[in-house]
Amino acid sequence: MPSPKSTPLTSITLILSPYHVGHPSTGPGLGPSFLLSHNLLLALQSLGIPVHTASIPASAISSAEGEIGRTFTLLRETSVFVSAARGSGSFPLVLAGNCCASVGVAAGVLLADSSSGKDFDDEREGKEAAELGCVWFDAHDDYNTPDTLMSGYLDSMGVAMLAGECWKSLLGTVPGFRPMDLKRVVHVGMRDVTDAERQRVVDSGMDLVWGNSGKRVDFAGEFGVVLERKRLGRTFVHVDLDCLDVSLGQVNKFAAPGGLLGDDLGACLERVANLTVPASLTVASFDPSYDGADNIARIAVQAVKGFVEALIAKGVVTAQSEA
Repeated sequence: MPSPKSTPLTSITLILSPYHVGHPSTGPGLGPSFLLSHNLLLALQSLGIPVHTASIPASAISSAEGEIGRTFTLLRETSVFVSAARGSGSFPLVLAGNCCASVGVAAGVLLADSSSGKDFDDEREGKEAAELGCVWFDAHDDYNTPDTLMSGYLDSMGVAMLAGECWKSLLGTVPGFRPMDLKRVVHVGMRDVTDAERQRVVDSGMDLVWGNSGKRVDFAGEFGVVLERKRLGRTFVHVDLDCLDVSLGQVNKFAAPGGLLGDDLGACLERVANLTVPASLTVASFDPSYDGADNIARIAVQAVKGFVEALIAKGVVTAQSEA
């Protein structure tokens, strides 16, 4: 249930972040516009709540130098956009190119808390109301650091960045950023990892619902058990679309077998809405240049719409019109 001090949000703000390693509209950066072309906006509007749109401007990102500079500029901008949405009583729904966008999303949720002067220290609410939990859907761990990954691929470091385990000085420039205890993370669909990566995530303390290419996984059932046990309270939700099984279509060049089917994703997101208090949703890492893109978009739009319907039913978002 929402905390006693929580006020239902009165709209959705669709925040477009169409960047891949800081470059606009290339690779997974094409995913946001592709989802819009498959009627995501109309699907949300059909639910009877106001839907606003906002775009992180390319001019702000292109002025930075290099992948690292562009990426952290993007994280700072993302935090500000998410905080503004939350501050205006709107639920932030971010369509992003890359996974690490959610580092900025989480920071923005926390920035909105501090900007509004919310006091979560009240004993009636308890410490859990102050902390932010995370539900992360992904085929990969995203728990690499510059010291563990030879390729240096920055977008595979999002979870490690959330935990404050790398890029510490630059993360300090992201408004609202605060390192997250990985015990407050539930990771769903992970299967495309090395032995070393697998051991790192097991040792990290996060909870895992593993994908498996060798057998059918009851993702929603296993996930529900974890959420019931963890009682996360507020969460930000990250959906890397390569959590989906490759049989549905190739989401990006890293797609892998053993993942969620469309019904699995929808059921899991419904459980997130029912068993936590979602503060944001990010959908990322969809490169529509690969085969099966239309099917992936259809599944994603259906899952997002179902998630927002569940938020309305829960009272996190109200279907009443804005004054």
